[in-house]
Amino acid sequence: MPDSATESPVPGHGSTVLDHFVDEFNRGKLHAIDHHMTTDYFASSAAAGDPPANQTLHSLATDLKAAMPDLTLELSELVPEGEFLSGRATLYGTHDHELWGSPGSGSPFRWDFQVTFRFEDDRFAFRLDDPSFPDLLAVSRQLGLINPPDEMDQPLRHPVMMPEFLLRVLFTGTTGDKPCRHLDLVTTTAPATDVCHQCVESGDVWPALRMCLICGFVGCCDTSKHKHMKAHHDETGHPIFRSIRLEEGWIWCYEDNAFFSKRTLDRL
Repeated sequence: MPDSATESPVPGHGSTVLDHFVDEFNRGKLHAIDHHMTTDYFASSAAAGDPPANQTLHSLATDLKAAMPDLTLELSELVPEGEFLSGRATLYGTHDHELWGSPGSGSPFRWDFQVTFRFEDDRFAFRLDDPSFPDLLAVSRQLGLINPPDEMDQPLRHPVMMPEFLLRVLFTGTTGDKPCRHLDLVTTTAPATDVCHQCVESGDVWPALRMCLICGFVGCCDTSKHKHMKAHHDETGHPIFRSIRLEEGWIWCYEDNAFFSKRTLDRL
């Protein structure tokens, strides 16, 4: 990233704001997120009951910086697109310390992605441009947050609990709530078992458990060998379930591809 606004590849106020933000972020001054980012996301407000966007991203950056003290952000190839700036971002560092349950590995981390910025005076919001699910999985694997591809149907190596904000982006590609027609169908929220009985009968293991919020059925997740929760949905039409792994309580709807945080479960 250029050291001054006069050297910026894109002239203008927005580029100057980004120059200042990147400089402060790379010097570990994470308050720059509160000062320079908007309270809303690029195209949505924070989900109901969630903190504003800049607070959520500040918390996320704090965790990442603790795990990778040398975490560095670079922006390049910024070009104006109407009122926006679009370009390439690179986030890199060394995974030296624990992150959300994944122990430090000493391995390098690098994520290259396309990004677009919109501006409100001295603040900005950003959008990841067309992030693919496989790319996001690969980024998660670099940090040991999910198993390698050939072990996806096995129990997780570490008791990792990713922030719900990241799960929402990973599952839906968006930062806001999606509409769902099925929350009113929820009749039960507490599991009566902590195993997938069908897997137990066949002698198989599972990475995580899900619970149907309509009838209480408990089955293994969609990365397991048998995908018993998905089979339950296909057989019954029951579309909505929760995670019962560790202390998780997020909700997913098969029909609407909608993700809801544990706050929604607590409300229900």
